[in-house]
Amino acid sequence: METYDEIYERMKNKYEQESGAQFDEASDIAIRLRVLAGEIYNAQVNMEWIKNQMYVETATGESLDYLAKQRGLERKPAQKAQGEITFFISEPIDHTIIIPKGSVAATAEEIPRRFVTTEDEEISQGNNFVSVYAEAEKAGSSGNVALGKVTVAVDVPSEIEWVTNSEVYSGGTDEESDEQLRERIRDSYLRLPNGTNAAYYEQLALTVDGIVKAKAVGKVRGNGTVDVYVSGDGKGALSTAINQAQTLIESKRELNVNVQVKNASLTAFDLDVTVYKRKEFSDSEIIKKCKDAFNDFIRSLGIGQKLYLSALGKALLDTGCIVNYEFNVEMSDTAISASQCFMTGTASVLVK
Repeated sequence: METYDEIYERMKNKYEQESGAQFDEASDIAIRLRVLAGEIYNAQVNMEWIKNQMYVETATGESLDYLAKQRGLERKPAQKAQGEITFFISEPIDHTIIIPKGSVAATAEEIPRRFVTTEDEEISQGNNFVSVYAEAEKAGSSGNVALGKVTVAVDVPSEIEWVTNSEVYSGGTDEESDEQLRERIRDSYLRLPNGTNAAYYEQLALTVDGIVKAKAVGKVRGNGTVDVYVSGDGKGALSTAINQAQTLIESKRELNVNVQVKNASLTAFDLDVTVYKRKEFSDSEIIKKCKDAFNDFIRSLGIGQKLYLSALGKALLDTGCIVNYEFNVEMSDTAISASQCFMTGTASVLVK
């Protein structure tokens, strides 16, 4: 594509060639040509953008959504993390305290994450606590918090003295990114579903919100059976997602085929690596980049996919902040069964 300057120079040269006159940069003609060159350049930029939006490999945003719909796919929306909030009073009381749906608690952070109860509950007479189902106020992976982090009572009955989350919040996922959706579109071309093969059941499962990986395995329970193993984003899929996938597949399965959707078994993989730094990066930056790369690499592995240390090493080098690495001698290529999925374990990064 031509630059603005190239267009303007071409127009100037053509003007001099056709008119036989010397071009004057201060003339009215020069002003007109500059304006016209700018509009031509803008038109070319727009045409280039339109061209890019026509193909799966280069399309983004809404245009990629349209291409996905041509393959029967939709971008997965962000999901809210789910868990429980436990409400406490110091001593049992002789009356009931109602915990209404919509009560709010939050984390004690500079930018707090808020959680909202999804049901009415009560601390009954003679008790001093109750656990209530709750979800993150905002959808996304930021709602996944560890045990005991939700400790600030924001909008709760006045008699409540303190709160905490009695279990981890999980299941929160960000909206499917362009690259994740692009990969699913590519896969729909590479592994064409025909109503009877593994790809058919896997793609059905992947249309369910909260399921990010799926693998169909036939004859695990004998002839005429298919087990579809699924997982969420770095964790098991929620029971609601599994039930939804089961219902969907039951309505579209082949005749005389027994299909079961179940969580893949999660297998933690630990990282223990020494990395050799580039001088322009601080140790803390390198550790964060390497841990993020490790997490992204593990998340990229499919259910039943073998982990190769060479591929993990490449992911670390691709951070651009190290020149070399050495894995702990106890680490090795690791294979798992078709019903297993890797999850991120501990990560130890030593910078030299």
